[in-house]
Amino acid sequence: MRLHPFATACAAALMCAVLASCASDEEPAQDALEPPVGAAADQDASGSASGSSASDDADESSSPRETGEAEPVRTAVGWAAQPLAAGGDGIPGVTGGAEGETVTASGADELADLLTAEEPLTIEVTGEIDLGGSMEVGSDKTLVGVGAGAVLTGGRLVVDGSANVVLANLEMTVEGAAVTVRGGARHVWVDHCTFTDGGGDALVSVTEGADRVTLSWNHFRDAEAAVDIGGEDDETGALRVTLHHNFFDGTSARNPSARNAEHVHVFNNYFRDNGEYGVTSLLDANVLVEGNYFEGTTLSASSGEEEPGNLVTRDNLLVDSEQPELRGQVPDPPYTYEPDDTVTIPDLVIEGAGVD
Repeated sequence: MRLHPFATACAAALMCAVLASCASDEEPAQDALEPPVGAAADQDASGSASGSSASDDADESSSPRETGEAEPVRTAVGWAAQPLAAGGDGIPGVTGGAEGETVTASGADELADLLTAEEPLTIEVTGEIDLGGSMEVGSDKTLVGVGAGAVLTGGRLVVDGSANVVLANLEMTVEGAAVTVRGGARHVWVDHCTFTDGGGDALVSVTEGADRVTLSWNHFRDAEAAVDIGGEDDETGALRVTLHHNFFDGTSARNPSARNAEHVHVFNNYFRDNGEYGVTSLLDANVLVEGNYFEGTTLSASSGEEEPGNLVTRDNLLVDSEQPELRGQVPDPPYTYEPDDTVTIPDLVIEGAGVD
């Protein structure tokens, strides 16, 4: 039985998540940024430019590989890697199908059967597959495009109540939502995917009590909306989501939009030409926006005029973008991470986001 690099990475992460599930108790460092010409640092609630914040340990696997290097071992960073509290069902964080076999799907019917199989699986796909509508993704699954990646059309992937799911290196061109995470689903990681179109719907949605989700190194483009987190009917206590090193490329709004979310951490993303706004926090959501680069974004981040949420920002750089509208307090996340220097984000993300 051979293991895909994602399966190997997730297996290694089982032990790492247990040992490094808590962030350092030390006060974060406060280092001033040196913005490029024409850029402005955002301001904290006191009106002064805020310094950078980093945890004790860097995650070396979170950066893109250089040309000619072997494929890196990737592990999830953020909420998807966080174990359940004591008394949970024992899953330390997202591992996908790492404990099962690696199989190949060549068509929609075969893919649907494998995604709903009872056993853990790493499912590799190549070429173009027409999903033919919504396709359910069961627990303990890794779905990964190999080579230049897989192109999925004609539908969406639905993680409804499932746990421990990895979606990686997939290209999806859709007329609605591409990925829906809902129904109390947890430990879901969407990594190095490219999402296009979406019509008027958000390309990725995380709703209905879904929890412990990470969206990393994805490219969102040519869409009115990128990511929805929560909704009016969601209850507080779930919807913990991390978004890092994503490229919000011309997506007009909802990058993300968060409602009733317990904690949303948006760090080291590149926002470019976002016609309405970048990030918004509504209905008492708690959103921390850190170390992002906003370029040509009409309003970088907003707490909303009606039914606002809490919004805290730090270490962001704004180029031709309006200052954020702040509100309330948001705690730091409990996990280990180290943001990249904000000045480097455009180059890092353009090079590394989306399918390999």
